[in-house]
Amino acid sequence: MEVPQNIGRRKTYTSVLRKGLKYVEKRRNGDIKSLKTPWPSFNTAGVGGLEWGSMLTIGARPGAGKTMIVSQMLREAHRQNPDQKFNILEFQFEMGDEQYASRQFAGEVAQDYGVILSTNQQLDDFILDQIKEYINVCDMMEKQGIKRDIISESLTHQEMEQEIKQAYVDGGAKPLIVTIDHSWLIKRSSSEKDKFDVLYNTTEMLMSLKRKIPVIIIMITQMNRTMEEAIRKVPSSIANYPTSSDIFGGDALMQGSDMVVVLSRPYKMDIKSYGPYAYRVEKDDVFMHLLKIRNGSEDNSIIFMKMDGKNQRMIEVPPAVPDRPDGSFTRLSQRTGFSRNVSAPIGEEL
Repeated sequence: MEVPQNIGRRKTYTSVLRKGLKYVEKRRNGDIKSLKTPWPSFNTAGVGGLEWGSMLTIGARPGAGKTMIVSQMLREAHRQNPDQKFNILEFQFEMGDEQYASRQFAGEVAQDYGVILSTNQQLDDFILDQIKEYINVCDMMEKQGIKRDIISESLTHQEMEQEIKQAYVDGGAKPLIVTIDHSWLIKRSSSEKDKFDVLYNTTEMLMSLKRKIPVIIIMITQMNRTMEEAIRKVPSSIANYPTSSDIFGGDALMQGSDMVVVLSRPYKMDIKSYGPYAYRVEKDDVFMHLLKIRNGSEDNSIIFMKMDGKNQRMIEVPPAVPDRPDGSFTRLSQRTGFSRNVSAPIGEEL
């Protein structure tokens, strides 16, 4: 009987343990850290943030803030993690360069997108000078070797893999944040029959890639129209909440992602009392549902946020639950789980 050659797929259990021990020790010594985001509860839900070698999928219907939240995450990445060196590669398939840049300016100088584009009145010199200064700062960072590259052309998953590997090499083998906006716009190759094939192949490629190089992958994806069915809009119903089956290509993304979150903005669907706990809904409320957390804490299934459109950012807030006929409500702490009675009419800001 011919003995098959060892083709190198097998590893001994102890070799894996030793590799894991090195990782644990580097985490213990602070040589490797997670990437912190602007939201404390999100960091707590993960492993002190997003772990290098992981994939985060963010799903939402249009207007819920998925592009805004990724933009904020990238805009504040170096400020939130000043002791880490990393580069950024964005697959920006949805917007043109001019529109994308204008949104970045709006977020950086804390102005509405319409102000940046002189919609109602001419942009003033002070804000224009701030924008120019921001460009100069970014240029200086690039000269210091802190790279942030953007690819606007739609690519196949094979082409994306090549670009990610090349960006990693060109960036001096630093850890790399990769964002994909969004899954529906990844180009179909000649061997792929439909968008589901594209998504499964892309996810498989990313799963393999994140085991080989230190990357954090952030995938933006669309939600199915099932979220807009009449039964889903019944006030104070569990049907208000999104599920994995509402995500386009949910099976592939749930399997391939380490974290899956869905942003819900009930006000846009005319839901004023949201979910079985009857959360009171205001125009700028955004509910971040944590559908999957492979590592980290699962204490919270929802993180509550407010959309600050003027500053192009999301602000984490504690939830308000209307539960008393006299108009007072209970404000719950996301981090402690304790509640306190607030004697204020519903609708008043604290």
